Amino acid sequence: MKKHHMGEWIWYALEKIEEIDQLKADVDIPIEDWHKIINEKKGNYLEMDTSIIGKESLSGSLIYNRKIEERGDYELFYFYLFDKYLITLDYHDNSLHLNKRSDIIQSASNSISSVDGFMVILGNIMTDILYHIDTYEEKLDELIWDVKEKNSTKTLDKIYQSRHEILIWKNVMMPFLELKFAIEEAFGDDVTDGRDYKRVSKRIQRGLTLVDEYEKELNNLVHFEEVVSQHRGNEIMKTLTVFTALCTPIMALGALWGMNFKYMPELDWKFGYAISLALIVLTTVLIYAYLKTRGWMGDLLKAKKKNSFFQ
Repeated sequence: MKKHHMGEWIWYALEKIEEIDQLKADVDIPIEDWHKIINEKKGNYLEMDTSIIGKESLSGSLIYNRKIEERGDYELFYFYLFDKYLITLDYHDNSLHLNKRSDIIQSASNSISSVDGFMVILGNIMTDILYHIDTYEEKLDELIWDVKEKNSTKTLDKIYQSRHEILIWKNVMMPFLELKFAIEEAFGDDVTDGRDYKRVSKRIQRGLTLVDEYEKELNNLVHFEEVVSQHRGNEIMKTLTVFTALCTPIMALGALWGMNFKYMPELDWKFGYAISLALIVLTTVLIYAYLKTRGWMGDLLKAKKKNSFFQ
């Protein structure tokens, strides 16, 4: 256990769960209840105690390192925030995957309260998340141009993959917003005057605003693809309707040909079957070629002309 004196408050940085018992001599908190939270909660969790004025507290766990490839690939740390003390437990590697811990300690030492110190930690985590969001922005920009330059079903799949990814990042950031409101609720308006509190609150809002805007862009792309698919489908149905009408006389002739009238001069043709089969094959090939050149065979989202949406 590392004990950092930050002026008017103290940060207890626990590295192992067994170190919790060492806190009994220093702080007056319900250790058993917090120990139970650590054993039972393996995701985002928040608990508030405002039963005693002047001894309000927040405790829980927070996911701080999320991978988007696998559902269970994430890390979290536990915290206990009250009065002039901040307790954190990160029993994976005690790094929080942020800056060097010495840098975090230096930043936290400038905080006027334990609440502001906790906000420093949240701010560093948000900085890491925003880095991933910036990387996501580059992929989204590439995807927007793919829709115009090489649109296909694969592009549509990429859109939905990106849509899922932005939902994950939104899910990661929502607990930060909940923590911000919970801190105000538990400790009152006085804590909102802190410099770090204001700074990190803006950072959280910035991240959520970016995610909301990217989500709107993706929804527009999905709607765009739906319009393109609907237009292509309508074109196909219109042409098939006309094509069926044009083929009606031919089908009528075929029906008459199959009535087996007594006088049918073509019955004496030596290559009658060969000519009929060749005509059928030729007609089929011509129809297929026509549909292919119109772009109605295969992928409905792929345009025939480069950089064209509907042709």
